[in-house]
Amino acid sequence: MKILYLSSDPGIDVAGRSGGSVHIRALVRALVGLRHQVTLVSSSVSSPAALEKEMGIQVRATPVAKLNRALGWCIKNTERVMGLHRRRNPDAVRLLHNIKFLRAARRVARELRPDFVYERYSLWGLAGGRLSRELSLPLVLEVNAPLTYEQERRAGLTLPRLARRVERDIWQKADLIVAVSEQLRADLIAAGVAPDRIHVLPNAVDPFLFREDLDGAPVRQRLGLDGRFVVGFVGTFKPWHGVDLLLAAFRELHREDADAHLLLVGHGPSRGELETQVSRAGLTGAVTFAGSVPHEDVPQYIAAMDVAVAPAPVLDRFYYSPLKLFEYMAMRRPTIAARIGQVADIVIDEVNGLLFEPGDTQGLASAA
Repeated sequence: MKILYLSSDPGIDVAGRSGGSVHIRALVRALVGLRHQVTLVSSSVSSPAALEKEMGIQVRATPVAKLNRALGWCIKNTERVMGLHRRRNPDAVRLLHNIKFLRAARRVARELRPDFVYERYSLWGLAGGRLSRELSLPLVLEVNAPLTYEQERRAGLTLPRLARRVERDIWQKADLIVAVSEQLRADLIAAGVAPDRIHVLPNAVDPFLFREDLDGAPVRQRLGLDGRFVVGFVGTFKPWHGVDLLLAAFRELHREDADAHLLLVGHGPSRGELETQVSRAGLTGAVTFAGSVPHEDVPQYIAAMDVAVAPAPVLDRFYYSPLKLFEYMAMRRPTIAARIGQVADIVIDEVNGLLFEPGDTQGLASAA
């Protein structure tokens, strides 16, 4: 079958290292492995030619990310001159961005004549639904998060009612929705999506890449971790990932075991604050910030860990399907995770991992 894959989020570089980037490539690779012909239209891809060669697909990179940045610059400077509150990514920018993306995707769809459209849902993501109606194409929509809720909580929305209405319309008009958790399925049903049009497909990993027989010795030697008890984390340093909670628990652990070492693999906006906390706690020699590493190198770092952690603070809603959890468990690393959302269905306490209550620093320290 000919499949048109749409990724309109300018924050996800399809060739990048983020969880979203990895997820898109893995899914497209699986579709190609099933002998489907995939054409990917993306608003952010740093190396389209390399991606085409690696994955055996056609990549159409649209220039809308540049437009997004230009519009954002104009709006923010206008707000500054007028003395208005500045926002990093105004709704108007994303809406205009998606209108431009729709035009680019429409050209590709008319040329390709696909059998169906597969779209990774993004905020104000209009393209898939419009193409489905205009060209009478089935639409499969992948929903990884309730994005209007996230944007309202984290950055704010200038048009919240319109954003929620657009989101419901996009969800309701998809022919099939792939949700990554049961919690998301409940959100979709509450928004008016028929239950029989929702399939829950949690995140997963490539077992040929994340293998239990990998040797972590080279990474341990390079980072000076030989003889240490290594507690590890892989992911993005953002507040809802609970890395600060892990650091607080590690302080307790290190008081009891001076050979304990914390290995943090990844990057994110909280890194500077975390490094400051490490320095103030006198733990500079006991904590390694490995930074962002290529996805294919992540298994070597996990292999270097004695214990792998998927922490979480107290959250009023948890609808995620943590990729790190599946990576740890595929490599049979002893895993400690917060008892929250889908995680509690995957990790059976004291059977295939240890669970602690979200936000419980002492509980996490005791489990480690």
